[in-house]
Amino acid sequence: TRYEVENLKKLNSKQDEWAPRWGNPEKQNVIMFTSNREGSVGKGNDEWTGIDFSDLYFTEKPKSKNTEWPPAEWSPVKPIDSDFAINSEVNEGELTTNRKGSQVYFTRCPHDKKQVKYCNIYTAAKKGNGYGQAEMLELGPDSFNYVHPFISQDELTIYFASNKPGGKGGYDIYKATRAKRTAKFTNIINLGDVINTEGQEVFPALRGDSSLYFSSDGHAGLGGLDIFVSNYKNNEWTKPENMGVPINSCWDEIGMIYDDQEVLDPKSKVPYLAKGFFSSNRPGGRGGDDIYYFLLRPIVYTIAGYIRDEVTLQYIDGVTVEIVGSDGNSYKTTTDIKGYYFFDKTKILANTTYTMHVTKPGYWDNDNNRATQTTVGLSENTDLKQDFRITPIPPDPIPVPEIFYDLAKWDLKPQYKDSLLFLYDVMIKNPTIVVELRSHTDARDTEEKNKILSQNRAQSCVDFLIYEKGIAADRIIPMGYGESKPRVFPTDFTYVYKNKTYFYPKGTVLTEAYIESLPKGDAQEAAHQLNRRTEFTVLHFNYVPKSDTIGAPKTITIAIIEGKTVPVVIEGNLVKGTCYANNQTSQFSIGENSDVIYMNYTEATRYLKEMIITVADFELRDRAIKQEDGTIIENSVFYLKDIRVGDDYEENVKVIVKKGLPTPFVIGDQYIKSNWGTYKVDTDKKKIIFDK
Repeated sequence: TRYEVENLKKLNSKQDEWAPRWGNPEKQNVIMFTSNREGSVGKGNDEWTGIDFSDLYFTEKPKSKNTEWPPAEWSPVKPIDSDFAINSEVNEGELTTNRKGSQVYFTRCPHDKKQVKYCNIYTAAKKGNGYGQAEMLELGPDSFNYVHPFISQDELTIYFASNKPGGKGGYDIYKATRAKRTAKFTNIINLGDVINTEGQEVFPALRGDSSLYFSSDGHAGLGGLDIFVSNYKNNEWTKPENMGVPINSCWDEIGMIYDDQEVLDPKSKVPYLAKGFFSSNRPGGRGGDDIYYFLLRPIVYTIAGYIRDEVTLQYIDGVTVEIVGSDGNSYKTTTDIKGYYFFDKTKILANTTYTMHVTKPGYWDNDNNRATQTTVGLSENTDLKQDFRITPIPPDPIPVPEIFYDLAKWDLKPQYKDSLLFLYDVMIKNPTIVVELRSHTDARDTEEKNKILSQNRAQSCVDFLIYEKGIAADRIIPMGYGESKPRVFPTDFTYVYKNKTYFYPKGTVLTEAYIESLPKGDAQEAAHQLNRRTEFTVLHFNYVPKSDTIGAPKTITIAIIEGKTVPVVIEGNLVKGTCYANNQTSQFSIGENSDVIYMNYTEATRYLKEMIITVADFELRDRAIKQEDGTIIENSVFYLKDIRVGDDYEENVKVIVKKGLPTPFVIGDQYIKSNWGTYKVDTDKKKIIFDK
């Protein structure tokens, strides 16, 4: 087992200490135990046992040490009374008290050199610093032993061990009950063969009146007396379970009690799962029987990880991470600026499986957003790791798998409805998006007819998703574009038509002129078919059911500064102006004796995080990004789609990432002259004037 066991050296002597019990179970700050240490009242050896006479002792846990386990300091060990009302010249031991410690029950074994005397259970009331006269409890016939008492919390039931006739073996465990605390115990019952065996069952102790701890050499064990536990359920005792190693050994273990006061484990800062005391005569102690303490540390689990953008490899903040445990509990958190999330030990419990789901507006919700982690079967502290890479929703239209119509028709054929299940699945998994479904035609009819035809085809697709699949009508908008938007290939594209393969380079636009330039026949027909398409684009990510209004697609406008001049700001020797890179307004300064464009590291990082550029734009692709933290490696080269200064415009622009620049962009003076012409800076009018 995971229990840890240590000798409680401060309480033990060179003689025997055994059967620890609480002196006041309600507070659990006084321990009483039995010992035959030097100083016992009885002098010499007991001729029947061959060892010194035993008495009852106590020690206290200092209040200031209640946050430590076990307490580092104890009060000096003392006899439980000084007036010999309990401790006497014979053997006393194995006591129990009521909840407040005001009534004590203990074993006393008289001594007589000439004849055998039998052990009985006595009780005495606390009076001041001592106890009143002890009285013997009548629990059965004479000439037998009645030992090891333990009183229930209400003091109406007492458990004990006895070798009286009618038992299952040598010593059995019994209980006796009474109607009120001032009455005598009657109705003495053997706990039965679930608890008792042909061997010895002794030292009963209760925890919460429902768990019985006792020692036995009759149940399957490790040797000698082992400690077992049985729980009272449905009016019967369950099969006893051996407490296992290291609580038990091949020697004798007896007298187990629990300390139920909450104390934090210093390693995990979580309360111990269990702790307490017992006694054993195993080797390595200070004397024969010694008192030991045990503890069971909590097993602590956490789940943590990082979330990155699948395209840019940047860490994403503000991602919602939800976990749902098999125990029914659920928790949410969000990633920080470094894309990190964390569920602590209070959320992640033992023997629980967690389904995980991450979401963020602007990102697809698909299988990449889900994972499972479990603590089932884990037997030590574990920090579970779960990283995610989630895919951004692209701004460009997304093609739907091919849907074909009869010539000049818009009826959605049954065999092509499955093509729309792709979009249906996207909308189900992403319940907050609103999309525009677009239908396009080729250019082989009039523009007006194609416009109407495409609108009707878009409507037929939308009707299927609304009326047959249950998508809310205000989440999907049909738009027919006719022939007005020929297909554009953002990357190289290969298409198979009638068993022939056609290749379209990146940037190809399937205009009428381009198609006419192709060989007549299948090559042109393949291009026309690619223009006849259905696609969708996400309009916004904040859909609310039964919304009255639907957001419209955002149009990006590119501001153009007039003429051949560019207004600037002059700060000392620094000339700063406005430029437009990938449709983003930014600021540039002019670099002297340079023919390249630099971009400030901070601005490049922002572009990457906001998907203005992607990893695919870098010369070294993902090798330009540090895998450990997602940052850009300085001096990495990437390509902008375009950059504009004034009327001058360049595409596929090489840019170098640099730290410590005065402006987001630094455009070399030689680059400007080579690409846009010579210029001068008018410091009075605060303009760059191009000669070109």
